Amino acid sequence: MSAELQGREHKASLWKQFAIQRRVVWALVMRETITMYGREGLGILWIIAEPAMFVVGVMIIFSYIEADYINGISPAEYLAVSYPTLLFWRNGTGRVTKAIDINRSLLHHQLIRPMDIIYARIILTFASGAAAFMVLYPIFTFIGVTHLPANWYAFGMGYLLVIWFSFAFVLIMAALAELSETIEKTSHIILYLMLPFSGVFIPMYLVPEPYRHFLLYFPLINAVEYFHHGYFGSQMPTYYHIPYTIAALIAMTLLGYTLTEIAIKRVKVHGGG
Repeated sequence: MSAELQGREHKASLWKQFAIQRRVVWALVMRETITMYGREGLGILWIIAEPAMFVVGVMIIFSYIEADYINGISPAEYLAVSYPTLLFWRNGTGRVTKAIDINRSLLHHQLIRPMDIIYARIILTFASGAAAFMVLYPIFTFIGVTHLPANWYAFGMGYLLVIWFSFAFVLIMAALAELSETIEKTSHIILYLMLPFSGVFIPMYLVPEPYRHFLLYFPLINAVEYFHHGYFGSQMPTYYHIPYTIAALIAMTLLGYTLTEIAIKRVKVHGGG
């Protein structure tokens, strides 16, 4: 009976700690929202407006470029679906890089952990990208630029796989930036070099073998291609391997948390608290 009571108390304690950290992360999200977007002008609406302007701008620019997409798919339609997927890993990396070091003073508060700072910035960035897509996609569909997904399940799961990749990738990049000044200074170059290998601008059916085979080792391309499969269906050939993608994302996530723990210890050693 005593052991059962101790087990219940332990579960209650864990739940209480989780509830406290959840409130801490939410408070940090609110703090970051005000810091990034302010209270003047559009204020918090910039969360949607900023990524939305990127998507619409890229669509307009590429609409004037003749692209040989299959079955009459226009560049505007392809980018309306594809471009929002890179907002997560690209913007997320920019926002989380050196986040722990910049907010080192916050670590003197007992309830705030370094991971809470990272989680807050990731949540804010991902919420911004997802909100922009959820607002723009119905509008694009209404005016005839896009259409409803051919397969809602693959469409949603592909989107979640992109978010999962972005989370793991952002963790890895954030940790490496804390550990290496070289990574911090070159992170924007790494992000630009990733663009041709993101599946956003070039669908895999246009890539000849054996290059397509090699590119599909990159889990992001598999996730984006599965997302394309959900949207285009039989309208566009897609290539992906979901079991491999999930295994690779699990490995990336574990690596991200391992590197982040190492980076956190380094920050604490150098006076983080």
